Amino acid sequence: MSINVEVRKLQLIGGSSFMVSLPKSWIKRNRLDQGDEILLDIDENVIKILPKKYSENNKIVKAVVENLPKYDENFLRRFLIALYIQGLDEIVIKDNLISPKVVSRISRIVHDVIGVEVIDACEDKMVLRSLTTTEFDVEGVLKRMSQIVSGIIETIVDCIRIDDREGLKDVSKLEEDADRLYLLAVRLENRIIKDMMSPSKWSELRSILGMRIIAKTLEEIADSLFDFSENLYRHPDYNQISKRFENILLNVEDMFNKAMDSYLSSNIHRANEVLEMSNELEDEFLEKMRERAEDPLLIYPFIDICRKIKSIGEISINRGVRELIVG
Repeated sequence: MSINVEVRKLQLIGGSSFMVSLPKSWIKRNRLDQGDEILLDIDENVIKILPKKYSENNKIVKAVVENLPKYDENFLRRFLIALYIQGLDEIVIKDNLISPKVVSRISRIVHDVIGVEVIDACEDKMVLRSLTTTEFDVEGVLKRMSQIVSGIIETIVDCIRIDDREGLKDVSKLEEDADRLYLLAVRLENRIIKDMMSPSKWSELRSILGMRIIAKTLEEIADSLFDFSENLYRHPDYNQISKRFENILLNVEDMFNKAMDSYLSSNIHRANEVLEMSNELEDEFLEKMRERAEDPLLIYPFIDICRKIKSIGEISINRGVRELIVG
């Protein structure tokens, strides 16, 4: 989209109102005529002008895909998820080679994301539609993701306490939920960013970008916990070593909860405490690896988690400082 900057003068009319003329080329391009209504999106320093009929016609954001580049499931998954996170309300796929097998593959993929359903599937067309565009908010999704991370830690701890080795397999289901919520968070962020491309909303835009990083960090922490649970489950000395990790998991959960609390409440002091805690805990884990006191496959996921929790702490401080400046 090209941007042309034009300078126009305000004119006083009627003694109390101001008027500014609009470019004729813009009027023609948007098929407007005398008497048509326009919308003013008014911010503190910026006014965005939108043709009313254009705005009404574009409440539902659609994309049409003509002929799929490939049909194997791995490609289709990547392709459809890339479309999903753009924040589209409707995806229309037109392709003469859509077979029942392809329809089945696409249906399975759609089932793995939140809020999208196949509403039409025929010989040469499929229509996917979002049914929950406005029912979620990004911060609410982040809260749910943080609950899942805590739930993963508590599941592993419970399995260790009651010696339920098979129960560790339940972690994979929670990790998959975290993945689905991450994609939903990115989708919601992309929709919000589209409405924030004005200088007066840069502070809000930075906040949304911070949320994107937090969402990815939570998804990666869930991945690391899954890696730990898998390695613990497969360890030949499971019965001898599992109990040693109970306190480690509880310490990590406490640190993680403090990190998310510092972010959600913009608490700079709590965020600083989290940074110090994570540095200390990471040093302890690194020492265990240097001394070969524990299997590296069991320790490294926690080193990775400590580093990701530090990222949350740093973003929390940035958010808190930004809010102090705005305030």
